[in-house]
Amino acid sequence: MLQRFVTWIIRLCIVLLILIIVAGSYVGNVAYQEFRTAQWDHILGIENHTRDVSVIHQWEAAQDWEAVHIMSTDGLVLRGTYIENSVKSSKTVILLHGLYQNRSMCLPYVSMYRNLGYNVLLIDQRGHGDSGGDHTDWGLSEVDDIAGWVQWLKRRNPNMQVGLHGISLGAAMALLYAGSSHGNSIAFVVSDSAYGNIISLGREKLFHVSGDQQAIWGYNILDVFFQGAMFFHTHKLVTDIEPAQAVRSVTVPILFLHGADDQLVPVKTARSLYDQCGSADKYLHIFADSPHAVGLETDKREYIHIVTAFLEHAEH
Repeated sequence: MLQRFVTWIIRLCIVLLILIIVAGSYVGNVAYQEFRTAQWDHILGIENHTRDVSVIHQWEAAQDWEAVHIMSTDGLVLRGTYIENSVKSSKTVILLHGLYQNRSMCLPYVSMYRNLGYNVLLIDQRGHGDSGGDHTDWGLSEVDDIAGWVQWLKRRNPNMQVGLHGISLGAAMALLYAGSSHGNSIAFVVSDSAYGNIISLGREKLFHVSGDQQAIWGYNILDVFFQGAMFFHTHKLVTDIEPAQAVRSVTVPILFLHGADDQLVPVKTARSLYDQCGSADKYLHIFADSPHAVGLETDKREYIHIVTAFLEHAEH
């Protein structure tokens, strides 16, 4: 009788375990899809200028800049603007904009790099501006996208030295690229206001909005199923799209920039990324009293001086 009861309990536990796994897998898959398509502008409290490309089109027409495009590995048309320096140069910087922005956001950085003798490539990341796609992929596809642009530049000039300068989301994507197997193909990275882990950032914002610790517990319990769904769809884990992990493999010269008054991505993130970075040639500069990703606006002279000094060092 006791043995029969034990057998029944074991079978019940197995059934419950299977139900938990099935339910968890379903919810994890829903969470993964939501992660990719959620209205992060509302979650993070940022303005959405994703498709407002009128300014860059006006500049292209007025300055006779070259509208360019490539195809992504998954068939999207990715678009950008190539600005050749007036003095022939084999140095190009790719400027990477932030979340819910487009390549127009990077226009204030163009003159700085042109004055330093660089060609400039402004690109619209997938799901932004004129590029195809409905949303960011948080690095699941962007590393290959950047590799496509680097290859495009090298086909144009095999001797081209290519650097990356990213702002916010763009900085995170630059770090993911620099820490990937493609990382040695670039000359330098300027990372302005990068996050370290988008999942942790989302957890922090969820708690800030809700103040509900139980919601955070649910968030953490769901994580294993979320990661399972991500691996099923992409063969990648969350660690593969964490700049905090990618920086460990970075070997090229790198400059981290951040605002001391950043309310979106805390300044401690920049210090942590710097500390974890594997490059022997790394630098960190914090702009006093500067909010998120506006160092060039709040401290223009200082910003240009810091970037210029970094590039002069990186080139030697």
